[in-house]
Amino acid sequence: MNKHYKIITYIFFIILIVLSGSLVVYLIGKEKGDYNLGLFIPIVFGALCGIVINFLNSKWHKKRNGNVPEVDERSLLLMKNYLLIVLYFVLIGSSALLLLLYLMGIHTIETGILIVYMMILYMLIGMGTIVVKRL
Repeated sequence: MNKHYKIITYIFFIILIVLSGSLVVYLIGKEKGDYNLGLFIPIVFGALCGIVINFLNSKWHKKRNGNVPEVDERSLLLMKNYLLIVLYFVLIGSSALLLLLYLMGIHTIETGILIVYMMILYMLIGMGTIVVKRL
């Protein structure tokens, strides 16, 4: 990958992380009426630390393995098939869960429960992707 594109990608991710952290600070402040501007320093520091760790990990991998790619065609095919299967399981499973809840008489769902459900889904899909990538 071109060096300029890597730098632009890192800057883009830092901006996205800082903006999303700022949005969280704004939403919490809007609810409480107190905007804690001191949280911006940890947001920026955390974003920079994450990008630096990722950059150093990339350099370490390249130094250790040379130009050998992290994934090959077989790994990409396995990940593609895994993610397609997960997509259908999530779609069909979530639809079945919603129908079951509706038949049980639950017509409203609290937003916090949806956030927890999505968090669990993301964690399971992420762990499965890591396992498939290692095969």
